[in-house]
Amino acid sequence: MLEAFSAPGSWLKGNLHTHTTNSDGRVTPQERLAGYCSHGYDFIAFTDHSVVTREIREDTIVIPGAEYDFSAQGAFYHLVMLNAPPGFYLFDGMSVQEAIDEIAAMGAYSVLAHPYWCGLTLPDLRDIRGSLGIEVYNHNCQWAIAKGLSSVHWDDLLAVGWRGFGFAVDDCHFLADAYGGWIMVKAQARDAESVLDAIKAGRFYASSGPEIRNVERHDNRLRVECSDAAVISFVCRKTFGQCIYAAEGETLNAAEFTLDRQQGYVRIEVVDSQGKTAWSNPLYLT
Repeated sequence: MLEAFSAPGSWLKGNLHTHTTNSDGRVTPQERLAGYCSHGYDFIAFTDHSVVTREIREDTIVIPGAEYDFSAQGAFYHLVMLNAPPGFYLFDGMSVQEAIDEIAAMGAYSVLAHPYWCGLTLPDLRDIRGSLGIEVYNHNCQWAIAKGLSSVHWDDLLAVGWRGFGFAVDDCHFLADAYGGWIMVKAQARDAESVLDAIKAGRFYASSGPEIRNVERHDNRLRVECSDAAVISFVCRKTFGQCIYAAEGETLNAAEFTLDRQQGYVRIEVVDSQGKTAWSNPLYLT
């Protein structure tokens, strides 16, 4: 969490889950790139189903990727791959763990996609290792069937010692489901390698609207500064944590929280007056 705000570099905005007409999307790769560029995005990952889409636009960083699905013992998983090498292919019949391992062996990265939408539970997820994390917010899943928020899945995993980041994405297939979830990455340079290095190191936060502008730790005190918020929450293991609310007719732009090892971890949620949220990555306390 903290390194994202203390490390040198610039904040870049991007979406890591995008579909086009190369799979089941209704928008061409060229139209997707133009749309994200016009909305101020710095990078985009194409993640068509089982297809690596490669498209170039000089003013936008493009990360090649794909999305794959797996079934095992009644559980249904989707996996987003980032930094896909040319000619990459996953064989049918792989388990999700085998796929994650194969992706890592090729120098690529994986994220567990929309666990709430997939109907996954803690037993389905807790033994999976090697992914970067999960999609804490998937805009298409929220827009389509109100199953886009997977913060409970994330907290269940963190509470049992699983370590992973939280991503907000669009997973857009149409036009109406775009520009609703993104990550802000602290990258040392404006190129795909620097963006991926920052993501792998956790130097980012996720958002559907608010900004997290700074997070600092001073001994046992954690302080966050943010855009206008209605509530700032410090989310921890089990019954620990705290919500801090703005007074009626006012907004919050900062809050502090006292840390204790028994909290296990703490992550920050910033919610604005429209109910849109920003999520920090966890700070581990044990």
